[in-house]
Amino acid sequence: MNINFVNFGRFKKYSSTIAIVFIVAIFFLLYSCTNKLTNSNNISNISDNTSTQSAQKDYFSDRLIVGYEDENKIPDILNLLDGEIILHIPELNAVSVKIKQNAEYVINKLSKMGDISKCGIRYVELSYKRYLEPAYKSKEPEVSLSKELIGVSHFAYANYTGESLDFYLWSHRVVNIKDAWNENLFGDDIVVAVLDTGVDGTNPDLQGQIIEGYRPLYDSIIPPNSDSSYGGSHGTHVAGIIAAKLDGKGVVGVAPRAKIMPIVIFDNGGWYIGDEYTAKGIIWAVNHGAKVLSNSWGGPGYSQILKDAFDYALEKGVTVVVAAGNSTSSQTFLYPANYPGIIQVAAAEFNGGNVKTAYFSNGSPMITVAAPGRDILSTMPQVGSNGYDSDSFICDENGGYYGFMSGTSMATPYVSGFVALLLQKYPSAKPWQIRKIIESSALDIDEPGIDERSGYGFVQAEAVNRELPTTGGTGFVVHVTDYFGSWDIQSAFVSLVGTSTDNRLVRYFAKTNKDGLAKFVSIDSGVYDIFFGGPDSFESSAGLITQCLRKAEERQYNFKNFSLNDSSTLDVRFSSSASIVLGNKPADMQIVFQNILKPSTDITAYTYIDFSSINSYDFSKMSGKYYIKAEISQPAMNDITLNGTITINGFKIPIFGTITKGSTNTVLRDKVGNYWTVFGNE
Repeated sequence: MNINFVNFGRFKKYSSTIAIVFIVAIFFLLYSCTNKLTNSNNISNISDNTSTQSAQKDYFSDRLIVGYEDENKIPDILNLLDGEIILHIPELNAVSVKIKQNAEYVINKLSKMGDISKCGIRYVELSYKRYLEPAYKSKEPEVSLSKELIGVSHFAYANYTGESLDFYLWSHRVVNIKDAWNENLFGDDIVVAVLDTGVDGTNPDLQGQIIEGYRPLYDSIIPPNSDSSYGGSHGTHVAGIIAAKLDGKGVVGVAPRAKIMPIVIFDNGGWYIGDEYTAKGIIWAVNHGAKVLSNSWGGPGYSQILKDAFDYALEKGVTVVVAAGNSTSSQTFLYPANYPGIIQVAAAEFNGGNVKTAYFSNGSPMITVAAPGRDILSTMPQVGSNGYDSDSFICDENGGYYGFMSGTSMATPYVSGFVALLLQKYPSAKPWQIRKIIESSALDIDEPGIDERSGYGFVQAEAVNRELPTTGGTGFVVHVTDYFGSWDIQSAFVSLVGTSTDNRLVRYFAKTNKDGLAKFVSIDSGVYDIFFGGPDSFESSAGLITQCLRKAEERQYNFKNFSLNDSSTLDVRFSSSASIVLGNKPADMQIVFQNILKPSTDITAYTYIDFSSINSYDFSKMSGKYYIKAEISQPAMNDITLNGTITINGFKIPIFGTITKGSTNTVLRDKVGNYWTVFGNE
């Protein structure tokens, strides 16, 4: 096994073409897993659709997502949370637990316990609500589609696609879709999973195009060519943009011979089913042959389970396409749009010879391309179908229903269709190779060069004539541990900020998981400044259990001009300085440091320091999460009040404790909590 090793002091880089196996440190908790969380103000009988705001993010308040270490520990986890399992995703080592108390309350309660992995828990997070909403939908286009607007001659109209509703298919003309079709590229049998409201496979333009799908909320299979539009018309419209048939009737999709796999993540009434059910749908789609995941949805809130699910897809060679959103803002906080390795899509409009980004389309530093997204005509559910929409009309030629929608929701499937065309030509292409082809062939619009509104520009069918790139993409993993490499640090923030090999300013962001790993799958090669921080003492965006209780315990590092070309792993070791000073104290006192990352029965979990002749001690060489106790040899005759300071990384923190009458010890704490996180040092 050849592994190239370069020593960067605190940073270590490994490059290898084989899988890298990481040794996982096992964490423990003093709190008994047989004890249930209790609350005198329990919230019970919360419906599935109950939601609460957390830092302006909407979440399901009656359930938690729990990543587990050992499947055999699931009963202990359920007992600790006083809950019941409602979903299990073994591929991601995760379960969803229905709880009796408010989800955020339970997370806050757990965060005060120290480490929780004695119960086999890797992480705990909220299940966020996310949304899909076209900017516009109607029987009629938002603006009058004149011949100039749709790109046809003043003097004559010629049917471009051969479809009966061709006049309204301006998008196909502007991207020159027949350049791909003339190369006999129609997306033959490429499976595109549409994560959406479900699809009405009875629409004549979709009959024969819909394969078996999945309804995660009910763990049920959707039969081929059936109606699964349980959440509304949105998914049917998306499916038609990708793969409506080329039959001379109605409309035609970008890849008319591709196959649609409906994954219903907006179910009855259009409600989002939750991050964990969506992750289950992603895994099902990948395991059942999907080569493209089309995602016309999103919302605020970084989710570890969604990140793991999309990484699962990318690592198996599945290309992920995601909408940028329709709120007219410049954003980096919407997910899944801002996970590394995906294709993020903006919406474009055409104004008689001028293609530009639509007014409603979000910007982002990681927009890949823009695609047609305004006044897009596509399939709609039939009368009598679950998702029938009155904003639709019937086509006389085939009896199918159609309607206009606008939004990045429409632009996204356009790119998903292009991915299907490219995968027909290059069936073994990696996700980053597909992304680079689409970028390199885009038509520059808006500001000259790459910009945050349209990315590389407007998607073009000329992409199918590009060769598969051999450079320009890579994979990268950051492994964060303590100074001695003895335990993995979860919830550390990792940002890559730099310039890709094609001179784009690039920003990627991820958090470390329970194994201390932040994965950047299928990203751009380039030169990056890498920023490491945390673990965040105010962690709330992912709902992960707090690793540090105090700002003073957090660490920040950076690594400049790091060249990423080959797949590699960077080992980062956090360090700390720490000391304790006590004022008046009993003469026979000792300080006991108990590392709660180790079992309480492990003698190495304890360090004893004789404080009878000293007032201070430097414990910078220690690494772990510690209860710090003051002990005396005999029971106290009266209450003994202790005061002092703990200095961590230069920050002085007042501490206190009381050895009560008749007892021999007390935990030294501050106003925040009773355990202390340090990472060690020489």
